[in-house]
Amino acid sequence: MKLSPFIAGAFGVVGFVLSVLAGLIADNSFESILLKAMLAAIVCYIVGYIVGMIAAQVSTEHAQRIAKKVAEADAADELKAQEEMAKQAAEAAAVAQSGEVVIGEVATPRP
Repeated sequence: MKLSPFIAGAFGVVGFVLSVLAGLIADNSFESILLKAMLAAIVCYIVGYIVGMIAAQVSTEHAQRIAKKVAEADAADELKAQEEMAKQAAEAAAVAQSGEVVIGEVATPRP
C-alpha cells in the first residue's frame, strides 16, 4: 500500500467531517456547509498527500540506515569469526609441529 494516498485520504475525510460539523454547529445553510466541506476536503487531501510523501521518504531513509548498520554489524561478526578460526588453525598447526597431543584443552607431550 502506498503511504501518500492513504494519508491523503485520511486527511481529506477528516477535513470534510470537521467542516460539516463546524457548519452544523454554526447553523449555516446546507449548500454553504457542503461547499465549504468539499473545499476543506480538497485542501486537506493535498496537505495529506504532501505529508505522506515526506513520511514515505523519511521511513525509506530510516530503513536504509538501519539496513546499513545491520550489514556492518554482520560483517564485523563474520570478520571476528574468521579471525577466531584462523587463530585456532594457527594454534593447531603449532601444536602439531611441536609433537604434543591435545586432549581437550590440555596439551600432553607425545611418548
